[in-house]
Amino acid sequence: MFAFLEDLILRAATAWWTPLALFILCFIDGFFPIVPSESLIVALAAIADRENTVGLTTLFFVGWFGATLGDQVAFRLGRAIGVTRFRWMRSRRVAGIVQLARRSLHRNGALLIITARHVPGGRVAVNFVAGATGYAWWKFSLLDFVSAGVWAGYSIAIGVLTTGWLDNVLLQIVVALIFAGLLGLLIDFVARKVVARISSTPAQAPAEVIRPAGFSEDSSENGHGSNVRGRSGIDSQE
Repeated sequence: MFAFLEDLILRAATAWWTPLALFILCFIDGFFPIVPSESLIVALAAIADRENTVGLTTLFFVGWFGATLGDQVAFRLGRAIGVTRFRWMRSRRVAGIVQLARRSLHRNGALLIITARHVPGGRVAVNFVAGATGYAWWKFSLLDFVSAGVWAGYSIAIGVLTTGWLDNVLLQIVVALIFAGLLGLLIDFVARKVVARISSTPAQAPAEVIRPAGFSEDSSENGHGSNVRGRSGIDSQE
């Protein structure tokens, strides 16, 4: 049974269509986050030392560009749909979350876009809200391009770190995925803390203009008018 599965995995890993399938899965994962693209990259990287398997360079660029294009779809969906089209989006709770995300993006966009990728569901949510709230496309694209590259490199590094631990291909992949899961939990915990800290940081209030006691716009206008009239009266008396 294990020999059959090992042979099946190796056949799939050495097939010509594997890089194309990986690209499609990474692309879909950018806006439909139930596709295990990261696990696939980790698994392929863990057995990259086997003969005729997908090379690490190919894995990196396929994962990088596939994820980047998928993120662009999420951003464009947010830009097209917006945050008020559906009734549930106009609820007080959702509107408050959107406003919080808008402030966080415009205040710490780089850190939020890069960190949210490691929070389950956070990547798609942040990219969608970035598009929906009018975040600059060129800035998002630049930050997301870097973030996707970091993600692809990180996924490959996990697989490479476990390469050669076991001779059995199936067990090698299982160990790599367990290691990725444990490391993912740690990164997820840290990323959530960072995102929560970004979101809870109060925006700077505008500088308060100091005015004399009893000052108001109406009184200033009336006072100015009375001063003018009073001055005219004095001049006329003189």
